Amino acid sequence: MYYKSFYLKSNLNMAEKKKNSNSNNINLKFLINAQYLKDLSFENPQAPDSLKNLKSSPTFKIDADVKSKELKDHGKNIFEVELSIKCETKSEDTILFLVEGVYNGIFTIENANDEILDKILLIECPKFLFPFLRSIIANCTREAGFPPLMIAPLDFIGMYENRKK
Repeated sequence: MYYKSFYLKSNLNMAEKKKNSNSNNINLKFLINAQYLKDLSFENPQAPDSLKNLKSSPTFKIDADVKSKELKDHGKNIFEVELSIKCETKSEDTILFLVEGVYNGIFTIENANDEILDKILLIECPKFLFPFLRSIIANCTREAGFPPLMIAPLDFIGMYENRKK
């Protein structure tokens, strides 16, 4: 298991200090309790023909999604974040391979208001999960006989903003 904790302190500006005279700091607790591969699927529907020299450069269609939910049965302030990535790779109109991975993390997040909590769950948490899922997918495609699929870093802020529209 992988454990890591961060304690973030945010200094309030003077106007906020006057409003909240009881507190000079907000203590945000962020703890990665666990992370794990939930699902991995690889399909090579044209094998062994898909491993031949290709006539054209392959095209990639990559989709990513982030979901989160509170795990009330695990304790207070514990959340599961799910990062899923799907990739379809084609040469001309022929599918070379399909790969899908779902990687999850269990996080403890305390002292965050709803707006900040939503951003942490859908932006910051997947940033921690992404490198692991990226590596798993790259290794999977390499083991299948293809060059490793190195997925470029994802824009989780953009994904979050699109979701809110």
